[in-house]
Order: sequence, then C-alpha cells, then structure tokens
Amino acid sequence: MCRHNGKPRLNILDRYLLREYLRAFAVALFFFIALVIIVRLLDYDLKKFEDDIDYLTATKIVFFQAPRRIMEMVPIAAFVAVFFTLGRMVRSNEFTAMKAGGISVYRLLVPILVVTLLICGLFTFFYDRIASPAFHQAHLLQNKVKPRRGRNIVFKGKDNRIFYSQRIVLDERIISHLTIYEHDVEEQLDRITFAKSATWTPTQWELTDGYIRHFERGVEVDYETFDTYAIERYEDPTRFIGSEKDPRAMTIEELREQIAYKKEAGQIHRKERVKLYHKTAYPFAAVVVVMLGAPIAIRFGRAGFFAGLVIAFFISFIYWALSFATLEGLSESGKLHPFIASWGANILYAVVGSIMIWRTPK
Repeated sequence: MCRHNGKPRLNILDRYLLREYLRAFAVALFFFIALVIIVRLLDYDLKKFEDDIDYLTATKIVFFQAPRRIMEMVPIAAFVAVFFTLGRMVRSNEFTAMKAGGISVYRLLVPILVVTLLICGLFTFFYDRIASPAFHQAHLLQNKVKPRRGRNIVFKGKDNRIFYSQRIVLDERIISHLTIYEHDVEEQLDRITFAKSATWTPTQWELTDGYIRHFERGVEVDYETFDTYAIERYEDPTRFIGSEKDPRAMTIEELREQIAYKKEAGQIHRKERVKLYHKTAYPFAAVVVVMLGAPIAIRFGRAGFFAGLVIAFFISFIYWALSFATLEGLSESGKLHPFIASWGANILYAVVGSIMIWRTPK
C-alpha cells in the first residue's frame, strides 16, 4: 500500500487483486448457495419430511435452513476464490512477472487475507444473528415442536432445588402437583414443599393448597400446611419440559445465559460451551483455508479451476471431519477443552498454511 496526504491508500496491485478475489468469491458463493438449496435441500432434505407436512411448510423449512447451509459453503468459496485468482495469475505468468519485479508472496497475500478477515467478521454476525435463529425456526417446523405442556417432569434447578411436576401447561401458566426438594450444602434433604397447583410471576413461584416438611440430617422435624405460599423463582418454567433451544440454534448471548444458569444449577453444560466457542471459531475457517489455498494455487494453479474445486472440497471435508466429528465430539464427552475442540482445526490449518506459505518460492 502507498500513502496519500498521510493516509494509507490501496495501490493498483491491491485494487487488482481484491477486485479479482472478491469477484471470484461472490461467484463461487452464489454457485454453492444455489447448489445447496437446489440439490441438498430440495432433493435430500425434503425426502426426510413426514407425509403430513404440506408443501408450504416444507418450503419454509428449506429457506430457514438455507442460512446455516450458506455458512458451510463460505470456506469452500474462499478457497475456490483464492485458487482461481492466484492460479490464473500463475497460468498467465503474471505471478512470475511480479516476482521478477521484486514483489514477494507475502505482499500478494496481505490484502487477500485482510479482506477475508473482514468477510469472516461479517459472517460471524450473520451466523449468530441470522443463521442460528433461522435454524431454530426450521427445527420447530420440521419436528412440529409445540413445547407448551408436559407430564411427570423432574428438573434440577438452582440452589440445590429439584422440581417434580405431574403436569405443566405453559399457555395457561399452571403446574399441577408440584413438589420442590431442597438440599443443604452437604447435599442432605432440607425441605420438601408440595402444592396441588402452582403458577408463577417474573420473580416468584405462587403455590396453592400444599404443605412444607422440614428436615435435619435426613430426619423430619416439622410439618406445616398452607393455602397460599410464595417462594423466590430462578427457573424458567419452559426449561421444565425441555423446550429450550438446541444449542446449535442459540445465539452467543443465549449460550452464555444458558451456561451461567446451568453452572449455578449444577447441571452439565459441556455441549453449550463447545457450541459457544464454535460460534466464534467456525466463521474464521475461511481465513485459514485461504492460508492453505494460496500456496496450493501458486504450486498447482496451472491444473485449472476444476482441480481447485476438488481440492477445496477435500480440504473442507477434512476440516469438518476434524473439527465437528472428532474434536467437538471429544469435547462434548468431556475429553477435550471446548476452546481446543472448536479452535483446534483453525489453529492446525493456520500452522500448516503458514509453513506452506513460508516454503513457497519467493
């Protein structure tokens, strides 16, 4: 880059590289989006729908799933774009001329990597605020989920509370035969509260027609009845019937809230932690894929566009298999830290790409 009036300005080479790269990226992404929607969604996913799902609902599912599918294509589009851009320069001997003019490989890659990083930042927002909520809507439609009622539910809440409800109807804000077991710091039973019916406000459980049994060291020491009774509420009643979102469909903020709640309630939250790190790691897969794609394009760019397409799918497949199927699976089972699981593939690809760029003839 050069400077104009003290401010950095893109030179002719930077503008040329970015124009070619962004054009190739846009075309590749559009092609893969169409491929995903037409082939994978319409041909594959629709076959999995149940017979009683009407065509309009099926179409809605297709388009609600599309943003998440688009995210899967971004690294492939980035690889194809850099392979096509640099590969064409190799085939036309532009790359050789630039080297002869004293322009290094590093100088060529800087603007491409910077703009890819900016694209990844935009897709981080897209993944969090658009793709994830849309995936949730697709999940509700496809599974016809109406999580508004439940029976015979056991739920572990905060402050060593365990809830048992015979029946819950969320639309009517009513719980029938609610029992709350409370334990002390030594995990011994401290109190049992029972109510024939219960409802809730933003801050309290409002219990009706029940009793309270008090215990000391596991022995009952007191018993009292009540017509109405209120206790502080921390739990979201929708959690009782498992209606909380799939972690894949949660935003970063929702995942953080879920993790904080489960920590306080003593519930397992490994899956949510993995998905939280995943939300920040996966959108930047395009950067590390470009770091791999650039030296491959310089070495094998003469092989042509379709060779780059094959390599792109192969590298992306290895990334998905390593990140999703292996590392994140190990983390969800408690064998690997969530950060390593989610960022591990990015770190590995970045290291390998850096070595390949360093070893590329200057």
